[in-house]
Amino acid sequence: MSTIDFRLPPIPCLIAFEARARLGSGVLVARELCISPSAVSHRIKQLEEATNLQLFRKTSGEAVLTADGQAYLEAVRNALNTLSHFGRNPAASSKVKKQLRIAAPPTFAYQIIIPRLSSLQENFPALRFELQLSVPLVGLKADDSDIEIRFGIGHYPGYHVTRILDEDVVPMCSPEYLAQHGPFETYEDLQRATLLRCTIEPWHPWFQAAGLDWREPVGTLQFVDIGSCMQAAAWGHGVALARPKMAASLTASGRLVPVFDLSAKPAYSYFATCLPEALQHTESLEVINWLRSDLEREDAMQALALASKPSGKRKK
Repeated sequence: MSTIDFRLPPIPCLIAFEARARLGSGVLVARELCISPSAVSHRIKQLEEATNLQLFRKTSGEAVLTADGQAYLEAVRNALNTLSHFGRNPAASSKVKKQLRIAAPPTFAYQIIIPRLSSLQENFPALRFELQLSVPLVGLKADDSDIEIRFGIGHYPGYHVTRILDEDVVPMCSPEYLAQHGPFETYEDLQRATLLRCTIEPWHPWFQAAGLDWREPVGTLQFVDIGSCMQAAAWGHGVALARPKMAASLTASGRLVPVFDLSAKPAYSYFATCLPEALQHTESLEVINWLRSDLEREDAMQALALASKPSGKRKK
């Protein structure tokens, strides 16, 4: 009985090749496959030797697929897809939810995403959400994410960027601090207050709106996180600049109150970003658009409620 010599390339080489083409980085492939970057390069070289094809070429220091590599990639993906699905129970596999990873700064995660988790699950029942924390302006996050909420000016080359939340800032403090150090009848009265400084939320925009030619406050307390700065104000350590949605739980509980009605446009906003390849799967963009629409709807409802109330006294 004759045998058939398939001469198949090693499966690990095929998997490394598909991952390298998909992720665009040998380091990311190594992380995904739990091997070293050099092992990734070795497997791809072994595959090129086995197929007698040049799969990648160097362009400006980046490895890009050749025409042969693109054609071979399609064949490899079809084969791997067939193997991975063969023998599965279609009814059982249809119940497996796709994971969507969202990375966000701590305060945004606690105040915006976590309160909306039930709504997210209701609107996207086929998705399983994983929430990661990131550090604003640093780019540190727990793992690779499908959607990353960033705090900055919105310039993120190579990413699809959507402005998702843009709030004015208002000075706030605890009722106890206001009773002890107030009343603050004029903006200049803040000279006798401790102004809490957060490095990513400068006071300059509010000073400018108030007509104050003041420098950034310098004191013994300084923060690199908006939430920590607001918590310090809630504990009576001074006056902090706060954004209404970010301070919602503290104002609702009465731990923070506005010092003045005057608000100002801050230096930074929140943006939802994702890599262009993530848009090939519509879930990321659909979740981003839903979150933005829900925040806009909430703003409209609050504006309507505010318009129905009598206006309070503005302090100057």
